[in-house]
Amino acid sequence: MLAEMYKRREKHSRLFLIFTVAVMIGFLILQTPETLREWWELLFFLFPVGLILSIIFISRQQYNKVKDIPILESEKELFDVTEVVVKKDMALLPRLLLFEPSGELIAEVKPIDVDWWMRVLLAANSELISIFPLTFGFFSQTGEKLITFRKKGWLKQVELKIFEGDQRKIGTYIQEELKAFIHIKGELFDELGNTLLAIKVSGFSGNFSWSDEEGRQWASFSKGFFPHEYTELFSDSHNHIVKLSDGLTEDDKVRLLAVIGYLFMARIKD
Repeated sequence: MLAEMYKRREKHSRLFLIFTVAVMIGFLILQTPETLREWWELLFFLFPVGLILSIIFISRQQYNKVKDIPILESEKELFDVTEVVVKKDMALLPRLLLFEPSGELIAEVKPIDVDWWMRVLLAANSELISIFPLTFGFFSQTGEKLITFRKKGWLKQVELKIFEGDQRKIGTYIQEELKAFIHIKGELFDELGNTLLAIKVSGFSGNFSWSDEEGRQWASFSKGFFPHEYTELFSDSHNHIVKLSDGLTEDDKVRLLAVIGYLFMARIKD
């Protein structure tokens, strides 16, 4: 599964490289530089080309590293795990893959009941996922729907309605979306509207943690190289590691995972 992800990432990067080169050629045909300075200004195009080539090279390297490593399914339940590695898959419809640190796949997060026209738009630009009203689901390795969250709103405010499975509503998350371009600010509520957790993050990358007003830590986040003593599967530098407090109730963990799922879907590009 990870091997296919790196292969798709390489394929998409190659297509984008072709597009970028086509734009460069078109620009040269329509507006050929006439002076030495104008030729030097064309070096601007080399930056995206270099970036794309590096992504292709790294993706091919990672594919070769993991293609022969079997991806096993975890024997644990999602709600029993307190540490997960999150990878964003380069599929036509964006999805998240959740692994145990030892490399076993434990769950995936993906949009469900998506109209055909929305599929086309999301395939063209996955960042549009933060604009449309969508329903997402956490699914176990056997396909069981564990968590559902329904997202609505966009520019001013985003609201998530959170369900255990797809029946019992157990919470709501409201985020001030205008501030989310730089900072993430939101509040997590239970089914009765009581505030459980105020979330304030400068961006959504790097190392940080979330704690409630009583000082109880709910989750911590880190990004970077994965500890090699765990597994060879996560040997690249794009690993997002989430640790959940083992003192959370199952309902609180469901609510928290829904928020994490949405933020990773909307904010993480790799």
